Amino acid sequence: MPGTGLTRRRFLQLIAFTASTGAAGFAYVRTVEPDWVELVPVTLRLPGLAEPLSGLRIAQLSDIHLSQFTSQARLLDAVTRVNRLQPDLVVLTGDFVGRDAAYATGLIDPLRRLEAPAFAVYGNHDLWSDRATVGAALAETPVRLLVNESVEAAAGLTIAGIDDAWSGDPRPEAALRDAPAGNTNLLLCHEPDYIENIQAIGAPIALQLSGHSHGGQVRLPSIRPDGAGMLSRAHILPHMAHLYPIGLYRVGSHQLYTNRGLGVWPLPYRFNCRPEITIFTLRPS
Repeated sequence: MPGTGLTRRRFLQLIAFTASTGAAGFAYVRTVEPDWVELVPVTLRLPGLAEPLSGLRIAQLSDIHLSQFTSQARLLDAVTRVNRLQPDLVVLTGDFVGRDAAYATGLIDPLRRLEAPAFAVYGNHDLWSDRATVGAALAETPVRLLVNESVEAAAGLTIAGIDDAWSGDPRPEAALRDAPAGNTNLLLCHEPDYIENIQAIGAPIALQLSGHSHGGQVRLPSIRPDGAGMLSRAHILPHMAHLYPIGLYRVGSHQLYTNRGLGVWPLPYRFNCRPEITIFTLRPS
């Protein structure tokens, strides 16, 4: 290549390097990061939390998305890791399958192995595929599915769950109707942005646990922190996950945590946004 200072050999070397780098990058986002599950410890200070509940630990799994992209083996590995943490409670915040509800049978064996009491809500994909099929699979496990209802999971602690906020019939008032007065109330809701509705109606919720966004799955570096204080941004997010897509937020008098999810959908890629198991430790504020 006369006049460029670039020999043919060097040019071919650069082409080979670019191709190999691109191939390595594709392999990373397709096969490495989607399987590289991160354990995220979070301490939550909740107003009015009863002193005996201080130190109570809750593990969260979300967006398992059993499908051609996420195997039963990955869920089983996650359950094994959760059991090793020895949480007091486990919560699962929806989207158990991708497009095909037939994959829900893959939930049964792994979730039967959970050692702590577990509670769950539906996600939009569970309704879009087939609510009854997903619900029937969960009914074969110890996981209690909460649909506009609540349970006193520990003395002084209520866990409420609502129907999917995007495609279902969420009724937080009904979910909290039987919650004992004076309890600390935690809400399971698949879509994080529903916290705006919770705030608008003044529901007595200390904390909402959500998923849905997958953190964006692909997060690019940013010079400005996002609302969760992260120096990265997701440029593609689903409906009802644009305001609070990742991590811990304060919304008025409420707190919200959005889990990045265990699986992937609709494409099997992750970058700068590893799948997540969250372990919360509750403390009085």
